[in-house]
Amino acid sequence: MNRKAFLLGLYSIGAQVLILRELVASLNGDELFIGTALFGWLVSVAAGAYLGGQGRLPVKPEPLFVVGAILLPVVLICTRLSPLIITDVVGEVAPFTSAAVLSVAIMLLPGLISGWLFPAITREGPAATGSIVQVYFVEGLGAFTGGAAITLLTAGLLSTLEMSVLLTAVILVSVLTAWKKRLASVATSALGLLLGIALVAGGFVSWIDRRIEGVRYQSYNVVRSFDTPYARETILSRDSALVLMTDNTIEATYPDVMTTEYTLIAPLLYKPEARDILIIGRTEFGVGQLADSIAGLSLTAIDSRGALTSALDLLTPAAAAVSRITDDPVTYFTRSHAPRRYDIVILNVGELHSYKNSRLLTERFLSAVKTCLKPGGLVYFPSRYDSDRYITPEVGQVLASIHRIFQRLFRHVTVWPGETTLFFGSDASALDLPYDSLIQNLRKVGYAAAYVSDNYLFDRLSDFKIARLQEKLSAAGTANSLNRPVIPHQQALYRAKADSFDRRVLTIILGRSEWLALIPVLIAGSFILTGVSRGEPRRFGLFLYFTAGVVSLGLELISFYVYQSLAGALYSEMAVLIGAFMLGLAFGTYYSQRASGVRLEYLALLILLGGILIFLFTFDHIDPRALLFYHVSFLFVVATATGSLFVAATNRYYPLGRNANPGAGYACELTGSALGALLTTTILLPVIGLQALLASLAGIVVLALVGSVISGRK
Repeated sequence: MNRKAFLLGLYSIGAQVLILRELVASLNGDELFIGTALFGWLVSVAAGAYLGGQGRLPVKPEPLFVVGAILLPVVLICTRLSPLIITDVVGEVAPFTSAAVLSVAIMLLPGLISGWLFPAITREGPAATGSIVQVYFVEGLGAFTGGAAITLLTAGLLSTLEMSVLLTAVILVSVLTAWKKRLASVATSALGLLLGIALVAGGFVSWIDRRIEGVRYQSYNVVRSFDTPYARETILSRDSALVLMTDNTIEATYPDVMTTEYTLIAPLLYKPEARDILIIGRTEFGVGQLADSIAGLSLTAIDSRGALTSALDLLTPAAAAVSRITDDPVTYFTRSHAPRRYDIVILNVGELHSYKNSRLLTERFLSAVKTCLKPGGLVYFPSRYDSDRYITPEVGQVLASIHRIFQRLFRHVTVWPGETTLFFGSDASALDLPYDSLIQNLRKVGYAAAYVSDNYLFDRLSDFKIARLQEKLSAAGTANSLNRPVIPHQQALYRAKADSFDRRVLTIILGRSEWLALIPVLIAGSFILTGVSRGEPRRFGLFLYFTAGVVSLGLELISFYVYQSLAGALYSEMAVLIGAFMLGLAFGTYYSQRASGVRLEYLALLILLGGILIFLFTFDHIDPRALLFYHVSFLFVVATATGSLFVAATNRYYPLGRNANPGAGYACELTGSALGALLTTTILLPVIGLQALLASLAGIVVLALVGSVISGRK
């Protein structure tokens, strides 16, 4: 049983992490769908655990492992191709509701198998309570081992698909060797073959990747396709054009003269004397080459994707004026001091639908950027929002939020209307230059622009367009921040206008907050129905299961969000963070199982409450170099308390051995986890903010603590 429980942990974390990575990369890098996908995973695991615990379909663990292992790489391939169900237009973003349903559906089969395995393995133990806790403990060890292995092997060595093939091989060999002794030699040979494919014949798997991408982008030639620790990159070509797809979203195209000129030339109209410019984003798609044509200009580009830099250097013209910094922008700017100061900082951050991108438009980040400016320096953000002819309410809301951030940080702010709305901010330089002065500065730049020219600017900067834009910007807007990242929700509402069903659903879920009052009502109802009012300690164990699930999963997703916001590496570090969480579960169950004469729920709930409060007051004050250790430690402590609470709930709910459904408690915990996954960062975080969300989770812990005391006394 121990081997099978270990394999369950290995399979569980492998399926979660690898499918989540592929899902985020396929759904435009939008982390909002991590919550919906985990909701689908946990609901299906809960269903599998409950159905498997009924005993009406007594399936052995071995065939479940075989089916689940073979299914994993198949699901990954289907995940990558799944956006074609919604749209076959390259780079088109799927409607929010369709993508959310897709993210849930993708998780169903692997989750159902994982959940069914738990009671199937548990039945092979000597007693219900001891077997449940033992499987939970060993599963945690397997998950930690798998998380560490996935993190190490996918950090530049194996792709997501290669890792899934390797994991499939390990599970199949382990199961078949123990299940059918005569198959041991065959299984060993199969392992050698699969390892050879995954580790040695990397070109073969890369060929498979390109074939899959060829199906997804049929109208283009796939030049390169690979994973980085931050995203999935695909470089496409058609005729003489290159297109960079990052997480299935068009990040840049070459050539694109208009975008290139407005990226670099527009801020020079306010500072034609600028020589040192920092750009956050890529420069290979024309910006670097344009910088070479302007005498004396030095361009520094910062981007964390070193592997992408190497690939693009082979495909795009070299730019002598560009030097590169391979680092995350947030960690680069939040260090004690920057090695260099700049005349202009350009925020070429792309679409703002994800927390990873929108974190670069917060007061916290822009304040750090200001410290790297020379006196009179300028910060410039070329957004992708159209304000040329008509400004929709959704676009106006996003632009007002961005404008509010700039107004808070800079004494002088100006905004240009157009097909791409441009934001300029500076403390020492006035930006209200007359049109004639801008044209005079354009001549000083010494570049004959095709689009940033007299004729185009005259129409773009007309008094009517500027007045209309200023009217929208003066509307009330909520500033995007680490505590309340509102722009991804605003972006989702903006995109929803293209789909009537999406617009109706998102208007209810994201546009109105009245329905959120149902959440505390439902929690209070479950608190009462689980027996606290009648003093039934056994039934209250179900509420403890629920508390363990909803609080721990909520805190796990909050940790993911904060870590990515400050370090930017969630794509590569997700496995290590989940692994630390699972190790904490194993640690908590191991020691709690041996505790005697102690009301475990009191201690576990107090540890959870203390962890939440410490995180609340410290998460924003951690040195960037210690972020991973901090979040690994936090998740380990949270999971240790959760594991202990799981044991306490099991001791309450299963006092008579095997008389109860062995999957019921596990299913109840997973139901709470599913609720936490669906609501925490996908819906509640931008609505009520990070601090209020942490306070709410603390309130649930306090409620469980009070209920434990009341039900235990009667």
